[in-house]
Amino acid sequence: MNVVGVGALNLDFIYQVDFALFQNVEKGTERRISLEEWEDLRVLLKKKGKLMVKNGGGSAVNTIYTLARMGFSCGFVGKVGTDREGDFLLQELTEAGVDTSKIVREGKTGICLILVDKNGERTTFILPNTNDTFSLKDVEFDYIQSARILHAASFLGEESFKTQKEIILRTGNLVSFDPGHPHVIRGWVEIFPLLKRTWVLFSTQKEIEILTGLHYKQGVWKILDAGVKIVICKMGESGSWIVSKEENFFLPAEKVKVLDTTGAGDVYAAGFLAGLLKGLPLKCCGKIATRAAGISVTDWGRKSYPGKEILELALKVQKNGI
Repeated sequence: MNVVGVGALNLDFIYQVDFALFQNVEKGTERRISLEEWEDLRVLLKKKGKLMVKNGGGSAVNTIYTLARMGFSCGFVGKVGTDREGDFLLQELTEAGVDTSKIVREGKTGICLILVDKNGERTTFILPNTNDTFSLKDVEFDYIQSARILHAASFLGEESFKTQKEIILRTGNLVSFDPGHPHVIRGWVEIFPLLKRTWVLFSTQKEIEILTGLHYKQGVWKILDAGVKIVICKMGESGSWIVSKEENFFLPAEKVKVLDTTGAGDVYAAGFLAGLLKGLPLKCCGKIATRAAGISVTDWGRKSYPGKEILELALKVQKNGI
């Protein structure tokens, strides 16, 4: 297997909204909500929002979903409910080519409400449900270690975070890690052991600054000194900064009409990992990742996530050079 992912599995409901109509909703944030808040938001969104798409979500699984669409052999480790939402998520992954045999079914599926305005800015509300109960009893380490790369992204729950941390520390895989805001706010001491095991780190400017306590331009070097081999600093519409001990370069984002940025960073990670799996130089990997992310934001949710055309681009880049 090429890549196995571990992280939260959610059913995403993506709504187009005017944030001016929603009091106490801060753009660009992501937070856990209670069941009561969930119900209140659903009522409000029926009146003041427009449901654009319903599809699977979660940072790590978005990356795995995209890699499978590209033609790589991929699996996933996590939890969904025994409900219709769980059926939906598993079917969607299976149709993309992801091995779902190690996804445990228990309780209620995680739900995510994503509010997006006309400029593509978004706010995310998460009801984790069974994601919070992900534990070592749900994990088959032999399955994880059968993959070349382990790709991990954040959980919200304490038990699930500890489980993911144990997986990263115990496996011998090359580790691709996208900690996200929920992990970086745990602080340097908590995350440092995971960085020592990380091959490639995907993180935003803000997340790097929160994690390291430094300006991101200095923070990336602190992360490299911790043991990470490649740091990708995601800079949204500005592009990305790719840094290793040997290389250091910036790539601008593609100029496209943006409808929805949900999962764009996850698709970027898939494109970058696709290039690494093909043995391409870092700049080629970054170009593929940039192209993949650019494609993903032109429609709602996963509707425009790229597939094998990205592999064709990888081969073209490999043949013709940078």
